[in-house]
Amino acid sequence: MNMKSRINNYYLLVVWRILLIYIIYTLCRVFFILFNNHLLDTISLSQLTRIMWGGLMFDTSAILYTNILYIFLSFLPVPFVKKGLYQKILKWIYVVTNFIAISINLADCVYFRFTLRRTSMTFFSEFTGDVNFFQIFFQSILLYWYVFLLGIIFLLALVYLSGDCTKSSKLYDRNLNNNVKYFNSRFGYRFYICQCVALLITAPIFIIGVRGGVTRTIRPITISNAGDFTDKAIHTAAVLNTPFSLIRTIGKADYKLQKFYPDYDAMAGIYTPLHTPLTDSAQTADPESDNSTRAIVTTGESAMGKNIVILILEGFGAENMQFLNKNLKTNYTPFLDSLSKKGVLFTNAFANGRKSIDAVPSILASIPCMINSYAVTPYSTNRIHGLPKILDSLGYYTAFFHGAPNNSMGIRAVSRLCGIENYFGKDEFGDDSKFDGAWGIWDEHFLQFVGDELPKLPQPFMANIFTLSSHHPFKIPEEWKDLLPDGDVPLQKTIAYADMAVNKFFKKIETQEWFKNTIFVIVPDHSTLWGISPEYGTSIGNTRIPMIYYSPGYIQPGIYDGVTQQIDIMPTLLGMMGYNEPFFAFGRDINSDASPQFAVNYTSGQFQLVMGDTLLFRSDKELKGVYILPDDPLLKNNLLEAPGGEELMASPTLQAQDAYFKALIQQYVNRLIENKLTVD
Repeated sequence: MNMKSRINNYYLLVVWRILLIYIIYTLCRVFFILFNNHLLDTISLSQLTRIMWGGLMFDTSAILYTNILYIFLSFLPVPFVKKGLYQKILKWIYVVTNFIAISINLADCVYFRFTLRRTSMTFFSEFTGDVNFFQIFFQSILLYWYVFLLGIIFLLALVYLSGDCTKSSKLYDRNLNNNVKYFNSRFGYRFYICQCVALLITAPIFIIGVRGGVTRTIRPITISNAGDFTDKAIHTAAVLNTPFSLIRTIGKADYKLQKFYPDYDAMAGIYTPLHTPLTDSAQTADPESDNSTRAIVTTGESAMGKNIVILILEGFGAENMQFLNKNLKTNYTPFLDSLSKKGVLFTNAFANGRKSIDAVPSILASIPCMINSYAVTPYSTNRIHGLPKILDSLGYYTAFFHGAPNNSMGIRAVSRLCGIENYFGKDEFGDDSKFDGAWGIWDEHFLQFVGDELPKLPQPFMANIFTLSSHHPFKIPEEWKDLLPDGDVPLQKTIAYADMAVNKFFKKIETQEWFKNTIFVIVPDHSTLWGISPEYGTSIGNTRIPMIYYSPGYIQPGIYDGVTQQIDIMPTLLGMMGYNEPFFAFGRDINSDASPQFAVNYTSGQFQLVMGDTLLFRSDKELKGVYILPDDPLLKNNLLEAPGGEELMASPTLQAQDAYFKALIQQYVNRLIENKLTVD
C-alpha cells in the first residue's frame, strides 16, 4: 500500500465516522416518532418524507457543532496526527462527545411526552437547585429501561463501528509513528498539503452546514425553521433534534419586539391587558336579571372578604374525567365529578402552558407561557402585580402549599414573584416518612396537613394548594395499590389516588368555620399529554383541562360551555369581588361580555389561539392554520390549504380574529421585553 492510499483512507475514516453519526441521528428520529406517535397526530408518508428530509438539515447543524473539535484536530497539519496515542485521544473525543449528544436526544424522546416540544436551555433553569432531580432521573431509567438500552447499543456502535487508526489498524503507518524525520523527508509536503486542503474544504462546509444553506437570504437556522417542513406545528419536534435545540437557545431569550401595530394605542381597541373595571360590574347585578352572558351565577353579593382557595391539581387532563367523557369506562375522578355538580364546571377550558412552572404565573398573575416558561425567562424579574399582591393590599393573608422540597422546580420562587407572602412545603410538613421518594409528600398526607393549617390562617385568606402525586413516575402508596382502579396508562391510577386525597381533604375542611365563606377554584396545572383518545392527542386537545368554581351557598351549580383558560382566573375573581381599580391581566373576566372568549398557548414553535369554535395557528410572521374544532377535532383539515383558502383569508371574520391574535402576541412579547406588565 503506498503512502497516498494511506492518506486517502485516513480521510475516509473521518468521513465514515461523521456518516455513522448521521445514521444514529436518523434512527433516533425514527424512534422519537414511533415512541411518541400518539402525540404527533397522524403522519402520512409524504409528511414523513418531508420530516426526514428536513431533519437532515438540522442534524447537519447539530453534528457539525458537536464535532467541530474532532474535525479540527483530525485535520491539523502536524506530524504526530497519526500517532497511536493521538488517534486514541481523537477517537475518545469523538465517542464521548457524540454519546452525550445522542443520549440527550434519546432522553428527550421521553421528556417530550411532558412538554410537547424539544428541550431548550430553559430546562436547566427550571431544574436549578432541584434536590430530587437525580432520584427522578434514575427512576426514569428504570421505567424506560428500553430507551437506556438503546443508548447503550448506540454507544457500542460508536466504539466498534467507527474504525481505528492505531497499530492494529491498516491505516496505521509504523514509519509515520516511529520516524517523524523519515516521514518529513519523504512524505511531509504531501501530508501538510492534504491537511491544509482538508481544513480549507471543511471551513465553508461547516459554515454552510450550521447556517442551513448557502444563499444570502438564509440566516442561521433556528428552531422555528422546522415549520418549513411540516403541515402541523406538533410535527416540528420530529424535524428537530435536541442537541440543535439546546445549542441554538444558549443565551437566547427567543423574544423579539413585534411590529404588527405601531404602538400600544393602536392595539387598545383590538386587545389590551389593561383592565379598568366598571363600578356597576355584572357580578353585582340582580340575580334575577338575565344571566345568559354570565358564566358564574352567584347570590348577587360581592365576594369581597370571602376566602379564596385555588386547588391546583397535578396533571388532571380533561380526558381522565368521566363527567366530561361519558365513554370513559372507568371513573378515576368520582369526587371531582361529584364536585362538578355542586359548582360551575367549565367544559371548554384550556391550560396556558405545558409544565407545572407555567401554571403558577398563569393562574396567579394571568401571565401565560408563550415561547418559553415565563418563570425562567430573563423577564421573570419584571415588576408584576399578581392576584396575591392585589389581595394582600386588600387585607388578605396569602399562602402557598406544595408538598415538594421547598426549592423544588422553582415553585416557591415563582409564587413569591406573583406576590405570595407565606410558603408551606415539605420542610414545614416535617415528616420525611411520608416522602414518595421522587417529588415530595404523598397528596393524601400533605392535604391533611393543609386542612390542619388553613383554620390557623388569619381571615380573609387566599390559599393556593398544589398537589403532586399524579406525576411521573406515577407512584402511589403500597396500601392503595389494590384499592384503586388500574388505567390504560400508569397516570390514571395516580389520578384516582389524587382524587381520593382531595376527597378526604374536603371531608376534613367542610365542617370548619371558614369553609362556607370561601370560593374554591379547582384547576389542573396542565393536561396529561398521553392522548389516550385521539381528540386529546392533538396540539389543542392536550391542553384541555377541567375547571370548577365552587362556593357552597354562594355560587349556583351549573355547566358552562364557553371558552376559558387559566389566565382568566385572576380577572374573574377580581370581578366577583367588585374590585374597581385598574389592574393588569392577559386573561379576561369570564362573567363579562366586554371582550371575546379566547384561549392562548404555544406549541412547537407556533402560537395557537382558540376563539369560539375556531382554532388558529400563527408564527410571528404569518397565519399558519385555521381549523373548526367541532367539525374537525383531530385537526385534519387546515382551511387555509383547502379549496377556498384565499377567500377565507380575506373574510371579515378571519381578518378580525387574526387582528386580535396579532395584537395579543405583540402585547405579550413587547410588554415582557419592555417591562410593562403593570398598569402604571
